[in-house]
Amino acid sequence: MSQWRLPNNLEDLLPSKAIKLETFRRALIDLFASNGYQYIMPSLLEYEESLKAHGKDLDIDTYKVVDQLSGRMMGISSDLTTQASRVDAYLMQGAEKESKLCYAGPVLRTKSKNGHSRELFQVGLEYFGSAAPAADLEVLTILINSLKLLGIKEITIDLNDLSIFQSIIQHINLNAQEKDDLLQAMILKDKSSASSLLIQLGNNKHADQLLALFNLYGDSSVIKELSALDPSNRVLMDAIKKLDELVLALSNVGAKVTFDFSDITGYQYHSGLVFSAYTDGFTAAIAHGGRYDNLNESLGLKRPATGFSLDLRYLVNNL
Repeated sequence: MSQWRLPNNLEDLLPSKAIKLETFRRALIDLFASNGYQYIMPSLLEYEESLKAHGKDLDIDTYKVVDQLSGRMMGISSDLTTQASRVDAYLMQGAEKESKLCYAGPVLRTKSKNGHSRELFQVGLEYFGSAAPAADLEVLTILINSLKLLGIKEITIDLNDLSIFQSIIQHINLNAQEKDDLLQAMILKDKSSASSLLIQLGNNKHADQLLALFNLYGDSSVIKELSALDPSNRVLMDAIKKLDELVLALSNVGAKVTFDFSDITGYQYHSGLVFSAYTDGFTAAIAHGGRYDNLNESLGLKRPATGFSLDLRYLVNNL
């Protein structure tokens, strides 16, 4: 019956999958709570201007509606990470102490990606107020334990540090449109298009370094290749040192570690360490996360933060 049809890339979860998702949700929230994370339930609606503060991609992903009370434009929640950051800012009121928040709930996005529904069930946690590598390690360890709790045993964690990319691209003189095209080429792993954009710069070592990032992926052996890229780049060498220390600390957690130094997904608000989790049987990453220090800097708020999230609906549909 046509009146029962849902819009494209949306679905009902029927009893067997619905109870599976709810069981997983409870288990994950209990795991987060046991590690000191407090549960929050952000509002389903935000005013549009608060969404624009977090970059163009988030704004494009968000459904917009007009508030019938005020006439202002509102957005339907498309990412609980940014909302958790807003909640943290409210709770801390300028204090510099650490806070740990977690969440689980539906979000809507205007487009579906990599086999996901347009309605995700986003579960995750955020660690605010610490720039220490120990915070990154804690978040990654809980992510790995979360996936194991869901019955996923073979886990690969793919790492990058966006400060490496940022330390190179800051020396490349492109106009706004050219830079945006270059960033999209990197996200799509389109080295040919990136090369076409950079060839206009002529003999430019930073352009060559940026193109070299496309080939720097795989196991820990690529770290040596990365360090040879520009030993005089202090940001790059500091990032390598932190990655080496992180890999050593993760060696007993039970996950394979790989690298992809051209993966700049989330560059608009991520900074420093970023990561994705993969496992057999899935066509896309099963979780994403990383550091997003000073996410609310445009609002006058500076605060280090790191975290991860996963789409529990996507996992339930494919496990």
